[in-house]
Amino acid sequence: MTSDTSARPGAAYLREKRPVVPWTDTFVQGADGTGIRVRVYEPVARPPVTLVWAHGGSWTRGSIEGWHEACAALASLGTARILSVGYRLAPQWLHPTAVMDIAAATLWAQKNYSHPVFIGGDSAGGTLAAGVSLWFRDNGLDLDGQILAYPPLDPECTADSYRESKSFPPRSLLLDAWGEYAGSDKELRGRLYLSPLHAGKLSGLCPVSLIVGSTDPVRDDVEQFGKRLAASSVPVDLQVSPSVAHGHFLDSSPTNPVHRWIHTRLGNPNQPLAMTDGETK
Repeated sequence: MTSDTSARPGAAYLREKRPVVPWTDTFVQGADGTGIRVRVYEPVARPPVTLVWAHGGSWTRGSIEGWHEACAALASLGTARILSVGYRLAPQWLHPTAVMDIAAATLWAQKNYSHPVFIGGDSAGGTLAAGVSLWFRDNGLDLDGQILAYPPLDPECTADSYRESKSFPPRSLLLDAWGEYAGSDKELRGRLYLSPLHAGKLSGLCPVSLIVGSTDPVRDDVEQFGKRLAASSVPVDLQVSPSVAHGHFLDSSPTNPVHRWIHTRLGNPNQPLAMTDGETK
């Protein structure tokens, strides 16, 4: 990866003026009483939807500040209020701390906003959001939907796509990241809400929208998750796109296909879901 913006998709558009989105920081109380910072982006006076977003960063990096431009760009599309969650990171905080921090932020959003609340995340954040959704289901709580961008789902990275893909992130990096987040203890790796692929059943989950690049190393995991959801009668929308790269959420340009996809899913929450393979719309 490189920090040179000229190498990022849509870099020529990065300086294009976009609508200014007001934002504020606040704190919500975590399950253990710790204050969890969230940044609330308000694109219009009364957004019809709220999206709680968990940033990526391999569970060990990433922050509200690091994802600020991307979240503001997404919010500027005007579809939803965005809540970016500053959850606690590994290795200082092992699973399920991050899952519970994001769950607390989601409960706070539901308490404070009367309209639909979705949860989502990119990369490791998508994995965490999927865990939160399982926790909500198991505790008899409702969610309106999941928006998950290229989530890694297998701590052992066993699928063929991990070895066949030459794209970022390499299997070795993902294995190290899982180790820092989940530890090496097999009991910890088998705990609830680490990965939805570990769940004994998926029925009863809220609708799930998934997007992944066609050459992404995590593609096989995402496709397997989509098939299991469909077999469990969970409404699922899977987009496998050659125009999407791992980390694409961070591109704040107007051409970002991940932002366009999120905008479409949130703008049409009642649209029938389907599994497709091709360009994002």
